[in-house]
Amino acid sequence: MPTLKVISIGVHDMDAARAFYVDALGLEVDDDSMAPHFVELKNDGPTLLLALCTQPQRSDYPAGATVALDFSVADAAKELARLTELGADVVHGELQPSPVGPYFAVRDPSGNVLELIQFSR
Repeated sequence: MPTLKVISIGVHDMDAARAFYVDALGLEVDDDSMAPHFVELKNDGPTLLLALCTQPQRSDYPAGATVALDFSVADAAKELARLTELGADVVHGELQPSPVGPYFAVRDPSGNVLELIQFSR
């Protein structure tokens, strides 16, 4: 069976992507020796790799098929307020219910969808 090792996140503007993932989300750079083409972010699971591409994309989330990155947060309401205040492209202006806990979605500067979930189990 294949094993998921790396999640490549296509970004059209590496500086804006770094600012979003590091400054807004609070992730840390693990390796930027391949910048500006690739920047690896610290993660306990599969490697997160920002990969430079030529253009942004915008899926029809949540109606259309897409891959969303789900991040665990301790307080989804607090994160929603913080990211809204920072001017992030918040998809849901209020917390959404789900079987695993409340969540909201946000888009990175290239249009990739991230769900921030306060997992209850």
